[in-house]
Amino acid sequence: MSEWKVYKLEDIVSFSQGFQISTDQQYEVKEKDMDRFIRIVDYTNKDEKPRYIKKIDKRYWAYKDDVVMIRYGSNTAGKVVRGLSGYIANNMFKVNIIDNNILDKEFLYYFLSQERIYKYLKNSQSSSTMPAIKFSDLYKIDAYLPIIEQQRKVATFLNFINEKTQLNTQTNQTLEAIAQAIFKSWFVDFDPVRAKAQALSEGKSEREANLSAMAVISGKTIEDLSQTEYQELWEIADAFPSELVANEEFGEVPKGWGVMKIEDVINKIPTGKKYSQKTVEETGKVPVLDQGRSGLIGFHNDEAGVKASIEDPVIVFANHTCYMRLISYDFSTIQNVFAFKGNNCNIYWLYLATLGKQKFTEYKGHFPDFLIKDIIYPQKKLTDLFGNFVKSIFFQITYKNSQNETLAQTRDLLLPKLLSGEMEL
Repeated sequence: MSEWKVYKLEDIVSFSQGFQISTDQQYEVKEKDMDRFIRIVDYTNKDEKPRYIKKIDKRYWAYKDDVVMIRYGSNTAGKVVRGLSGYIANNMFKVNIIDNNILDKEFLYYFLSQERIYKYLKNSQSSSTMPAIKFSDLYKIDAYLPIIEQQRKVATFLNFINEKTQLNTQTNQTLEAIAQAIFKSWFVDFDPVRAKAQALSEGKSEREANLSAMAVISGKTIEDLSQTEYQELWEIADAFPSELVANEEFGEVPKGWGVMKIEDVINKIPTGKKYSQKTVEETGKVPVLDQGRSGLIGFHNDEAGVKASIEDPVIVFANHTCYMRLISYDFSTIQNVFAFKGNNCNIYWLYLATLGKQKFTEYKGHFPDFLIKDIIYPQKKLTDLFGNFVKSIFFQITYKNSQNETLAQTRDLLLPKLLSGEMEL
């Protein structure tokens, strides 16, 4: 600790507020004289469409690696963000380093991201209706800093954890996209059915039709299949019909398949005691799911409302936001988060068959509308075959999610120790 020095934040950083501009001067299409305009929602919702404004003074500009803090909002004030380049809105501000020989930007990001800093700022807010961060409160914070080389070493280690987490998240997105593509091929485009129908129309035998479907399902030639693959694919191909018939709603469907409402293929599960922001803890043994994109509002230490596991997962639907997730651990929920399993169908098939069926229109209850949506329903056997086919994909997703939780716990445990000098690398 001999190399560590204490500074008031006001001596090592300055703040620059973002730019205020009306929504009618924000555009979804970028013109030559425009640049990106960054709002709070751009950090909190990655699916938000970007906005653009006409170029203004560069003092309002933040680069991807700049440290930005959100100034307003009951759930956002005091949060530290980065990763986008553009003009920031006036409900945020950039944290500028006065002397780069004293303070490293990456170290600053992690220092301000500490839970103790967030709690201090949250408790210092004067208004409960419109919580806001005051620069005067920030300036009072003491920052314990090692020499710049040590700061960079700490930041590099913490960046490694974050990058590993991001890589896992990206891998999971790819894995789920693969599962969705397989589902689309089987149950939307009906590729195996079309392959069998085409083979039969060419005068080939039922066996040859099955082989054609197997090639479509696997993306391999029959010669490239192992004996185990051959047997599995034969059973799958044999379960598909070889004919499409007209359907008023969907145009055409495989012969023998039906159209059912979602409410007829699910079993709704009671979620037990409902929790809220006021009744959850920051840590605990049972996670509480909410309606936001992160899906987590906090924890409790009572009995879980819903039992779930990697072998027996549960689907949850957020009533107001329409977010859907496949959960493989015990959990509880807030109000308006519904849980369900399949009724005479495989859970992985059901998840992909219902995913995205209900779109968010406005902040209202969407679950009743979701339940009456129509979906194409094959025989149960085929949903089970599909579930077995993609199960390993979802197991990988679950493993990487678990790994991310461990990484987050490690980071949160080490962060205050590394930033205070209690632990050195």
